[in-house]
Amino acid sequence: MASEKKNKKLEAFFAADSPVTQILWTTGEIVILSLLWVVTSLPIVTIGTSTASLYYAVVKSLRCRRGTPVKEYFHAWKQNLLKGTILTLFLFVGALALYSVMNYLGVSVQEQVDLQILTEKAGESAMVLYFICLAAIAEIGILFIYVFPVLSRFDLSVFKLLFIAFVMAIRYFYYTILLILFLIALAVLTIRLPASMMFVPGVWALISSRLIEKAMKKYLPEPQEGEDAWWMEV
Repeated sequence: MASEKKNKKLEAFFAADSPVTQILWTTGEIVILSLLWVVTSLPIVTIGTSTASLYYAVVKSLRCRRGTPVKEYFHAWKQNLLKGTILTLFLFVGALALYSVMNYLGVSVQEQVDLQILTEKAGESAMVLYFICLAAIAEIGILFIYVFPVLSRFDLSVFKLLFIAFVMAIRYFYYTILLILFLIALAVLTIRLPASMMFVPGVWALISSRLIEKAMKKYLPEPQEGEDAWWMEV
């Protein structure tokens, strides 16, 4: 009798719809999607496409339970490959160009101070430009956080995608701060424990979507009659 009760408890504990099974299943899906993100990001220029696909698959399959994670991932990957690549190149090249200017200004300003060749005004002007470039790089980093989730949801031009991402980052500044802090924490974890890349990308998409989806809903059109508007459930 006691044995039967124990077996029933174990069956209930590991039932398909039990909390434990759901947690284990979701953990496995996060690992699979994270590994897919790592592999499909290896060409570097596809990082944006992979990020948009990861976000799409996590929100649709893990949070809304529509489709399967792998299928949704590759569906989004094929759909967003071109724009994702363009956005990745634009952001990377922009950041690299600004960083090059900062390096040039950093050296020249140091030389000006040491050699006292130029006037103080010229040095101050260069330093202002230096910090403007620094602020622009920070903005590119913030755009990277928002623009690929936006790409996963909107079929718009590259310029409009960047514009929506920019507006969201400013309008929901408190979300942006939290997302930056969370991203820094995950980056530190990855540096100290490289094996964490097996789950970090998926965890980032799952938790960041809690904030990004709230911000993005303000820009989504009303679903048409009969449409499966799964994104409205998050």
